[in-house]
Amino acid sequence: MVKTFHQVNDSKNATLGTQAPADNAFIPKTFHQQQTRQTSAPTSTATISMDSHSPAPKALFKPTVQATIDEDNRQLLESAIQRLALNDYQFLEVELSRALLLQSTIAVNDPSYVTDYGADASQQSESILNQLTTVTRSDYADGVRKYLQLILLDTQKINVDGLRTATNPSFFDRLFSKGVSDKAGFIELERNIKNHCALCQDRLNQLKKTQQIFSELFQKNEQQFRSLTVYLLAGQLRLESEQQLLAQQQPAKQDVFAQQAVADQQDALARFQRRLQTLALLRHTVLLRIGQLRLEQKNTLTLIDQANETINLVIPAWRQQVLALFSLTTNDNHDVLYQQLASTQATLSQKLQSLP
Repeated sequence: MVKTFHQVNDSKNATLGTQAPADNAFIPKTFHQQQTRQTSAPTSTATISMDSHSPAPKALFKPTVQATIDEDNRQLLESAIQRLALNDYQFLEVELSRALLLQSTIAVNDPSYVTDYGADASQQSESILNQLTTVTRSDYADGVRKYLQLILLDTQKINVDGLRTATNPSFFDRLFSKGVSDKAGFIELERNIKNHCALCQDRLNQLKKTQQIFSELFQKNEQQFRSLTVYLLAGQLRLESEQQLLAQQQPAKQDVFAQQAVADQQDALARFQRRLQTLALLRHTVLLRIGQLRLEQKNTLTLIDQANETINLVIPAWRQQVLALFSLTTNDNHDVLYQQLASTQATLSQKLQSLP
């Protein structure tokens, strides 16, 4: 029987429909079949990855562990504070805990550790001194002193004795008069004084803004003092314990290496002791610096107070009294105003000459 072309194709399609597709057989895929395979494959992979390789969830925060001081350690610390003369201020509880933890971690045999022991507290001195120099040697304080001195020189140009006879001066008074004794000269002088007062007030306002630096300096100085005290307390406790252990060691004389180990330990303890002595001297310097800061703050505040009083009180009163003398006539009594002006000018000169 001869089959046509269509009959042959029909038999092939029927055979393919009844047989299962082979692994390497080409099967055309529709758009929906491709989308289904692409979305299902990553899901299964991700599920396997989460089950086998995902890390355990991390905690959001770690609890803070604080050192506790038992009664024996507290007595040890208190006796050491009294013995080492570190009782010049009250220790905080956290500082005692820090000293107790620090003394157990000190590496006496590490030369680099001994070199840097307490270095973070030592470096604070440079920052404190730089800030102190900025306040006490600033252009603002020098500017206030400069313009107050110029105001003093201007006020001294007023001839107080000449003002009494300014209404009817004689020929010899006009010839031999020194300084300003008339109203025209005073108006010119007053213009210079106002200019100097304005410049002085500008420097004074800038100097007032620097006063908050003193609060920071006192805080930093106290912090450095406390840090050095903790370092000294912890270091001395560790040094004493190491010295006791070294005294108990008695190596054999024929053991060269044991003898050398003892000598090395002695040198290490001696070097650590010198480092503690350096920190003790620095601590004493920091303690003395408190008095220096107080003195510098007092001088700066005195300068601010005197400048404010001079510009806002004394100069206006002095100017008013001088103008009042120019307003008098020959029939008025000059004695009272003259005495007031002389007293005011003496007070002004005394204040300006006693500037810090």
